[in-house]
Amino acid sequence: MDPRRVIQHVRLIGLLAFLPSLSHVAHAQSGSSESGAVRLQVRSAGGIPLVGAQLRIVASDPWLESDERGLFAVTRVPAGNAWLRVRRIGYRPDSMLIVTSSSKTLDTMITMERVAVDLAPVTVLGRRNIQGPMAGFYRRQATGSGRFFTRAEIERRAPYNLTDLLRGIPGVRINSRLQSNSVRIRGSRCNPLVWLDGQGLFATDIDLDALDPMSFDGVEVYSTASVPVEFQGNQRASSSCGTILLWTRQGEAQKASAPKRKNGELSPAAKIAMLLDEQRVFTAADVDTVARIDSQVVVRPEYPDSLYNSQTPGRLLAEFIVGTDGTVFIESYSAVTTTHRDLVESVRRALLTQRFVPALKKGKAVQQVMQLPFSFVPDSTMRRRKQNPPTPH
Repeated sequence: MDPRRVIQHVRLIGLLAFLPSLSHVAHAQSGSSESGAVRLQVRSAGGIPLVGAQLRIVASDPWLESDERGLFAVTRVPAGNAWLRVRRIGYRPDSMLIVTSSSKTLDTMITMERVAVDLAPVTVLGRRNIQGPMAGFYRRQATGSGRFFTRAEIERRAPYNLTDLLRGIPGVRINSRLQSNSVRIRGSRCNPLVWLDGQGLFATDIDLDALDPMSFDGVEVYSTASVPVEFQGNQRASSSCGTILLWTRQGEAQKASAPKRKNGELSPAAKIAMLLDEQRVFTAADVDTVARIDSQVVVRPEYPDSLYNSQTPGRLLAEFIVGTDGTVFIESYSAVTTTHRDLVESVRRALLTQRFVPALKKGKAVQQVMQLPFSFVPDSTMRRRKQNPPTPH
């Protein structure tokens, strides 16, 4: 069955079995007159918050789920002794005896032991593995003397139009006339040369504000003296007035961030747990041949700007369903553990285009839950460039 149809089915019946987040209140016993509260953090053995773990205190209650900080908050727990049970796919189920007091909150923590066999991580070494047009963008950013705007910076600035993004760059002047803006670089009297995805737009003057700034992965701005050789124009067009390079977001891998979960909608972890209970999907232990990355094309995530610029390493354990066609059902994706939340979206974008070899059970392709680790390692060459920055032109 198509995984999207499966999830639609889960959405219809899921609330009968699960509660998605901490916003729901657990009623351990509706008739109890004296009760307290429990605040629990669940972590991995490495001390990283565990997302999507499920907790239950009374067997008749629904399972609650830990948030991105690995936290649970349970109210109206009857005062006295109770067994707290926690489970998470890939980890050994655990339990602990708690003692709650009336009108008090018990703060505690539990560490879950990993039992799944971890796959070899997908390693992101700085920005060495980036392919396509943005590979050149990041290479020039590291060594060049232009002004660079990455997707993250564009999204942070959220400019109304493209010329707003360029305001404030030293040597760049925005001239406004009637309802149009024009760009002048280093006192020039003509429009800068504009390139779109490596193609020179030489035929006519370009109205930059006709282009949506949020549609670009990267923007480069150069004065006359600093224009890279490959973008210096030809006999019909000259870069003597400066150059602007625009790189559009490419395909599904550059889709906007994942939509926020609707109120009452199950989390990815809860959906997967239900599908496993119904045997609509399987874990690696349940299949004859496990799903694996298609080694012909390994799509590595981009190193987030904030972590790359500070040379900060990071780790993320991704959980998702691999369909029978080898694609990722992206609505099932979540981060089980991560050292930095900035990694979550970067990995999601990579999984949109990553292909897998599907799992086999009794000779038939089946849907499998995969937990795939990602490791982000700072590029040592970037560190050397920070210590010895290029001389400005």
